[in-house]
Amino acid sequence: MAAGLTIVRKSDRREHIGKKATTLDLLVQQGAFDVTRQHIPAGKYFYLDAASDWEGFEFIYVLSGVLRITDDDVLLHVGDYIYHHGLSQRAHFQVEQDVELLLISSPPSFHLMRDEIQEILELARSVEEKDEETEGHCHRLERLAIATGEKVNLNGDQLITLSYAAYLHDVGKVKVPDEILNKPGPLTDEEWVEMRRHPEYGARMLEGKEFLRDAAKVVRAHHERYDGSGYPRGLAGDDIPIEARIIAVVDAYDAMVSDRPYRKALSKETAIAELKKNAGSQFDPQVVRAFLRVVNVSGGDPDVA
Repeated sequence: MAAGLTIVRKSDRREHIGKKATTLDLLVQQGAFDVTRQHIPAGKYFYLDAASDWEGFEFIYVLSGVLRITDDDVLLHVGDYIYHHGLSQRAHFQVEQDVELLLISSPPSFHLMRDEIQEILELARSVEEKDEETEGHCHRLERLAIATGEKVNLNGDQLITLSYAAYLHDVGKVKVPDEILNKPGPLTDEEWVEMRRHPEYGARMLEGKEFLRDAAKVVRAHHERYDGSGYPRGLAGDDIPIEARIIAVVDAYDAMVSDRPYRKALSKETAIAELKKNAGSQFDPQVVRAFLRVVNVSGGDPDVA
């Protein structure tokens, strides 16, 4: 072996962090640069910070898959790369096909990404340990919410906030007693009072983390109703964040088509009929129409206001 040549086997990598199919590997940390490999599944959004937030150098090379720069609607394919040393404004990306990226960046870029993913992992794990149904539910919600957000033309920052909020919308349930959370029968009035505190609990858990502050506002509002009869603050219409209005629809749909301790799953047709019936009262009609397009149902149905 040539003098000075270092070989690192896959099993010897220095640091690895992952959130389901999203993974981040620190390959090399040498002087002024970190070399990282990242896998991101299709449908995800991410951004690179503007120079006002971070002025480091970043080089991104596409090893596999397809990546879209959403601000300019430019596609990056295998072998394409971008680099910068101080962006004038935040740049947003959408993963069109599962991508493997090679990143070379100034420290502490890897550790900032690692800390963000670890924060989400720890929050998600706390809910999953409390409620065994939550993991699959949260991942389905994230996927459906992002698809619906695209239909109503949310911008890059809104889609990223929506992704965090959808995945963590029920994090406040960790503070709800087990005997209420997993009760097989209907809740009493007193138990509902406690259950309805979980959006506020969740918001308080998230708002102390800078990158989750916008998501915290959405989590707090995800049980508000379009007509103002929801909780915890009785917001109505456009006073409810659009991301929360989206989560309200996809959360209700997923709950209806999933088995629960107290009932069997409803059919897709029955769930859709309920969404249409409650458009304009419980749900934002615009969001219902967008969601129906996501699940391949005509959004122009006259039953939807």
